[in-house]
Amino acid sequence: MYDAIVVGARCGGSPTAMLLARHGYRVLLVDQATFPSDTVSTHFIWPPGLACLKQWGLMERVLASNSPAFRTIGLDLGDYVLTGDMPPTDGVAEMSAPRRIVLDKLLRDAALEAGAEIRESTTVTGLNFADHRVTGIRCRGRSGTEFTEQARIVMRLSRELCRQSLRAWHLWLGFALPAAPGPQRLSHPDCRGFSH
Repeated sequence: MYDAIVVGARCGGSPTAMLLARHGYRVLLVDQATFPSDTVSTHFIWPPGLACLKQWGLMERVLASNSPAFRTIGLDLGDYVLTGDMPPTDGVAEMSAPRRIVLDKLLRDAALEAGAEIRESTTVTGLNFADHRVTGIRCRGRSGTEFTEQARIVMRLSRELCRQSLRAWHLWLGFALPAAPGPQRLSHPDCRGFSH
């Protein structure tokens, strides 16, 4: 049994798995992609996000990946042009715009280095429950083999929230499921400044 299963190994899931593993938890990180893997994104990292990367010892890796830091941003609306520098967060005022194929692999590798077990090309096909609580996942691996894993907590940190996992979160947290769920965001204080 794992302490935590994290579903989604991109810029939300990998740092979560890394931080849990660094604190000694037994973590399984699963993703349907195989890394490096690109994804459509308008992603850039604001100063709070780079401050997190610096705190985690990863900022220099990102900047060394052919993604230079910049301080000034602008918005050109024709007759109106706005430019400025962002206020620093924990001494970091820079921003960076790494390609997701680079950033996601870097974060995934950091989770692996921290001790998280990673399974790529793995699709979550369902959730396991006990006493109205999520206790694990059902998956299909690269070879098509079905398997089950158990954990004290299951987190889905990917952009797509399927109705089944949303229902599971609501059951686990004790909330009623809305009739037509809209976009849901779960945030983590150590991941502020990341937008995707």
